[in-house]
Amino acid sequence: MHARGVTAPARYFPVEPAPLRMQAGLIRFGTELGNGARDRLFFQVDDERPRYLAAKRATSPSRHVIAGGDDLANRARQSAITWMRETLAREAPDALRDADADHDARDPIEAIARAVQEDVAVLEHGGGEGRAVALDVRFPSGWRPELLAGASFTRIHAPVPGFAKDDRVSRSMVSSMIGRGPYVRFVWTLSADDALDHHPDSGLRRDWEHAVRAWLRVERQITVPLDGASVFLIRTYLYDVATLDDAQREVVREALRVMPDELREYKKLPTRDTFDRVIGR
Repeated sequence: MHARGVTAPARYFPVEPAPLRMQAGLIRFGTELGNGARDRLFFQVDDERPRYLAAKRATSPSRHVIAGGDDLANRARQSAITWMRETLAREAPDALRDADADHDARDPIEAIARAVQEDVAVLEHGGGEGRAVALDVRFPSGWRPELLAGASFTRIHAPVPGFAKDDRVSRSMVSSMIGRGPYVRFVWTLSADDALDHHPDSGLRRDWEHAVRAWLRVERQITVPLDGASVFLIRTYLYDVATLDDAQREVVREALRVMPDELREYKKLPTRDTFDRVIGR
């Protein structure tokens, strides 16, 4: 497989020294966030692409799900395929060629998803909030995407503490996905390993009790509105905490100190004392 770029991954640091809460946090796509022209790319290609694609192919085929055979679902998927192909032709033509050469893929969405570093979801919005009509999520952060085929945006995010309690967040994000944007948002967590795949069944996630290193895990989530549909891209980045500067590590420590217990448990985050032990503070 080929990649146009041989550059290090983009770097994002969305951690704030304040209690974490569920919020839309939408930023207009293309806003300069410290990575130059790469912040204006939907699909980022970097020198870790071979690792990402190998990790995707090592996951269970069940991570790719197509839901709904009706006209609305079919049109949404076709709109998504057209948009992704046109975008890759501009941004990463080598990835598009790899997708076209993937004769083992079961459909065009899987072929594209297996050629890029992002995970992909397609939502159909013909009936209001709509439903997920295609999911190819190989690197989930502790959830089972294959169980959410046909689910609404709200149902997909219902397990997140605080999300179900604030309808404004859901309405804001759905409205943006349908009629505005594209937008980008970031979510973060910490992990005791550098595995991309944190599916509950993968067995790759290390617990904090035996941790000797820590990684900041950041998801760059992009929503792209289409005609009666939307594309949701999720790019996972892993940064060794040892590569953060002193000020950034202090922000992480403060974020852990004020983290609500409900969110700490949901995200399986360490306490600040455990984090300090792991990083040798």
